[in-house]
This record gives sequence, C-alpha cells and structure tokens, in this order.
Amino acid sequence: MAEARISIHESAVPPQRLHQLHDQLSRDLRAVPGIDIRRAREEAPQNSKAGTGAQLAELIVTGTLSGGTVAAVTRVLIALINRSAKRSVTVKKANGDEITVDATSADVQRRIAELFAEEVRPTPDR
Repeated sequence: MAEARISIHESAVPPQRLHQLHDQLSRDLRAVPGIDIRRAREEAPQNSKAGTGAQLAELIVTGTLSGGTVAAVTRVLIALINRSAKRSVTVKKANGDEITVDATSADVQRRIAELFAEEVRPTPDR
C-alpha cells in the first residue's frame, strides 16, 4: 500500500485559508476511488499563539495506486494549483522522495504522475 503526504503552500494567505484549502483538497481526493485521505495534524501546536506558528495540516493519502488512480490524483493536484498563481503543492512519499510543484506545464504534470507511478511499477520479482 502506498502512502504520500500532501501539503499546500500559498504566499500571503492566513493559516485559516490554508486549512480551508486542505479541506477542499481532501474533499476532491475523496472522490478518487481506491485511496483514503486523513489529516496528519488537525490543530496548531498547543504552545502556539492563535494564528501564528500553526503548521499546515498535511493530508496523508494511502491506498493501492493503479494507473487510473495515479492519473486521477494528478488531475486533482493540477486543478488545485491552477486555481492560484501563488499556490504550490508538496508531495512527500514514505520513502523520502519529494516534489514541490507550482506550475502546471506538461513537464510538471509528468513529474507528479511519475512520483506516484513508482508505486505501481512492477518489480522484477513479480
């Protein structure tokens, strides 16, 4: 089963707006069959002041990734990025591979798909 952490970054927006964006992304990803979505962290640290020091709650995506699932997740991420020129998305896989994208060129779309597709490539043992 594959696991990835997805976080959204957008300059000059308050933490509440980033929280809303994560909620929106979570709803969009829940429509993709074969994956589960949950937040890595829901609240700001207890010692932080309201609205400051709050870390973005990453979304954790788990599931068995087929080629169709990879394509669907990639489309959801690209659509999210396209909604704001100042927005970027970071995807971190459990093995440490990471990609941050802030443009939706064909090359960027290919790189996102490749990052997830590594989970579905057959190994020589199969």
